[in-house]
Amino acid sequence: MKQTLAVIPRLLCACILLVPANVSGDETETNLVANPSFEESKDDSTLPDAWNGDRSVYSRDAEAGRDGSASLKYVNDDPGRYRLAMQRIPLKPGRKYRFRGWIRTDRIVGEESGATLCIEWSDKAGKWMGGVYPSGVKGTRPWTQVGGVTRVPEDAGSCSLSCYVRRGMTGTAWFDDVEVFRIVDPPLRSVLTSPVYRGRITASEPKAIRAVVRIDLRDYDLQPADLSVRGVLSDCADGKVHGVAEKQPIAHDGIVEPVVLEIPAEKLPPGKYRWESGLVDAGGETIYSVHHELVRVPNDSQPTCAIDGHRRLLMDGKPFFPLGVYWSSINEDDLRIYAESKFNCLMPYGSPSRQQMDLAERYGMKVIYSIKDWYAGSRWCPSSIRTVDDEERMVRTRVREYRDHPALLAWYLNDELPQDFLPQLAAHQRWVEEEDPNHPTWVVLYQVNQVAAYIETFDVIGTDPYPIGRKPASMAAEWTAETFRQVERARPMWQVPQLHNWANYAKSDGERSKGRTPTCDEIRSMAWQCIAEGATGLVFYSWFDVKRNPDVSFEEQWSGLKRMAAEIDRMAPILLSIESVPEVRVNEGGPPAWLHWFVRRHLGKLYVIAVNDGDGEGNATFHFFVPIDSVRELTQARAIEPNARSFDDRLDRLSVGIYEVVEK
Repeated sequence: MKQTLAVIPRLLCACILLVPANVSGDETETNLVANPSFEESKDDSTLPDAWNGDRSVYSRDAEAGRDGSASLKYVNDDPGRYRLAMQRIPLKPGRKYRFRGWIRTDRIVGEESGATLCIEWSDKAGKWMGGVYPSGVKGTRPWTQVGGVTRVPEDAGSCSLSCYVRRGMTGTAWFDDVEVFRIVDPPLRSVLTSPVYRGRITASEPKAIRAVVRIDLRDYDLQPADLSVRGVLSDCADGKVHGVAEKQPIAHDGIVEPVVLEIPAEKLPPGKYRWESGLVDAGGETIYSVHHELVRVPNDSQPTCAIDGHRRLLMDGKPFFPLGVYWSSINEDDLRIYAESKFNCLMPYGSPSRQQMDLAERYGMKVIYSIKDWYAGSRWCPSSIRTVDDEERMVRTRVREYRDHPALLAWYLNDELPQDFLPQLAAHQRWVEEEDPNHPTWVVLYQVNQVAAYIETFDVIGTDPYPIGRKPASMAAEWTAETFRQVERARPMWQVPQLHNWANYAKSDGERSKGRTPTCDEIRSMAWQCIAEGATGLVFYSWFDVKRNPDVSFEEQWSGLKRMAAEIDRMAPILLSIESVPEVRVNEGGPPAWLHWFVRRHLGKLYVIAVNDGDGEGNATFHFFVPIDSVRELTQARAIEPNARSFDDRLDRLSVGIYEVVEK
């Protein structure tokens, strides 16, 4: 997606933003940090001006900065002493900011992530509300940039920036060139909702090209009433316009409703096309636009793997429900055990060798191939990658090497990298698309409320709700629903349910004592919650945790996982069915909040899947707008006596009901 902007943001003087750097927005020119390089200091103070902190821990080092100038120095030999060096910064509620700084360390040790920065906010009464806390630098490391992106809550009263070392750690660290810049988001965001996969148009689908356009004018001197949104479909070869759609945005209480633009696609000949979503002023001038690349593929084009218009993965033209688990690396002993189940794929963190890929194929397993760490400047990046050119060479070479392997299912491009990496992430997506038209990419984020910013960097999205030991199991449904909303319900989701005990990752005895392994009922409910909220695949985390969870034996947990996988596998043809279904409603006043449900039709029968997320329990009545003859609950093999057009059943906490309904 490319962007062009030609309007003047409010309160940004005469700064005209012509070509945004990336999809997360453009920075303004003013660093909001006072004394960001720690050069200024009063004669009677060991601390740099504008910074507050414990003088026994923090001081100004006049010669240790990145260019031999000053820096902020941290020295601490007591793991029980936890101090921050901070300053108040003038951030405005509702606005978005990027913060970053350079950090060097000398023997920073402890269980936490190291020396870092954070931005925190308090309410108008001074009570702490929250913040954003990027991972830090530990051990002995040269100058490394650390930072993040955040939007300040609307109800924040004040904000602060801190340089610090995480709790329980000791050693020496230096901080330099700290920055906080406001980010001005684009006034328009456009998402292709048809087609849903790489702008790919076939002879059979989609019938129309559709884009959802969202407008955000907070940073601009523009009013919705003075604007329209225009979609233009043109031929990349000669610029011929094949269609135009235009609508005026509608605003209620200051919020602009999303605009849906649609242009027919059925008569397009094979070739490359461009869709432009533009913001048009009263004079007809396009003042901001983004464009999407599309391709009408030849009629005989049959990719090995593709995503169809229903967000299903097609393998050799047949629907496939990825059902897998994260692994560390592929080995035959584990594969032999794993192959006894109905799991059909795995995602090994260690990028597999050809021998390992061959081994997976021999055991009938598909592999999601990880190239997630190949970003210069990221924490786990190989030392051989120092520049973006190195990244491109490595990615293209590896994709060419394995793109034709029969075990390959998809490419794993990103594991929770922050928005700072968006330009690199978009480049990796482009390189993989160019090298391999036959396999989708998959990324996983914990930043569930930021997924929209990443939408040009993946084919398939996943988020990883891990509630057990910390939050209710219903977090699985909550995160999946929000992820689906973030992608305008128009991208496939392969969600990542929890198998691990948080104690495996605890940094203290207190944290360790709170952890527990999810029960079989919790895992099953979380899996079905994800499916009910739109997931078209599941990749659980993780195989290596199942083997080391301290409170449940491997045999016990694996037995339950095999039962669950078999259940989902049996239902996969039904889950992936796209046959039309009648209208169904739950209860007279609507379904309870703890119930997640959906309906499918397959081979002449209706199926209602109802999932209790654990936050309540009770009866649910399903009302049909067609007469029904019989109902059978399949998980317990019991008949339910229906009324003429409804049936009722009780759903206990965490239970899953699968109802086969025969119409009259």
